[in-house]
Amino acid sequence: MTGVRIESKDTLQKAEGRDVSEVLGSGTLSLVAQILRALGVESGLRVVTQSKVPAGSGLGGSSALAVAVAAAGGRAIGRELDHEGLWPIVRDAEARCIGVPTGVQDYLAALHGGVLALHLEAGAVRVERLRADPARVEEALLLVDGGATRFSGINNWDVFKGQIDDDPPVREALAAIGALAGRVREALLDGRFEDVSDLIAEEWAARKRLAPGVTTPDIDRIAEAARAGGGAAKVCGAGGGGVVAVWAPPGPRGPGRREAVEKSLQAAGFRVFPARVDLRGLEVEVA
Repeated sequence: MTGVRIESKDTLQKAEGRDVSEVLGSGTLSLVAQILRALGVESGLRVVTQSKVPAGSGLGGSSALAVAVAAAGGRAIGRELDHEGLWPIVRDAEARCIGVPTGVQDYLAALHGGVLALHLEAGAVRVERLRADPARVEEALLLVDGGATRFSGINNWDVFKGQIDDDPPVREALAAIGALAGRVREALLDGRFEDVSDLIAEEWAARKRLAPGVTTPDIDRIAEAARAGGGAAKVCGAGGGGVVAVWAPPGPRGPGRREAVEKSLQAAGFRVFPARVDLRGLEVEVA
């Protein structure tokens, strides 16, 4: 085909033009267009996307979609990208699209799958697949609809800027979050799933200190309902809405925290759904 055509089945949007520049000028489906440009594709490609993850949920749907588009686009033009070559492309394409810096964790989760620990080391990001039972993680993890979508870029930029400006509350909160992530990793490796609840509660308290827009009244209500049942909650993504993750392990031989938390959340009027750990990560199939 000549030109470039992009279609989103879930949003029913379409964009096409003689080249990527023309699509970018239309302002529609710009993330896919930015990825094509990063791959060196200007025309001669049709991209059709579909995602089951609601926009603004905080579940990393746009990042997973970007990873899939970049990998499939690279395969289509004969440019095979390994994991280390792929995630910087999608990170930079998404940053150009939303106009603020992005993180890396959502791309790496989509690429690798499984229960991961990400180590942000000098000069590199190291991905560690944890020897933790994914089935037990699924049993302990619930997702709750926070009732509103959000644009993560604003909160991300507030935090980024606070770190650059040497804002003491932001720096202290980020340090606490990093330390708590290490303690969660150790608890999962040791099989101390009950201990994770208190660590997540501490993490959420630190995260709320990062920026005014991190939490909302509904998210606070979810956290209170989870705590009433013996669990702990934290918002997914950068906050301000979206889905809330709740940690509540089941009892070893009968009803435990999970059952009590589900009952508490449902009594408060919230929609609860289970989480599933994808073990395969990125796969590209040739039709």
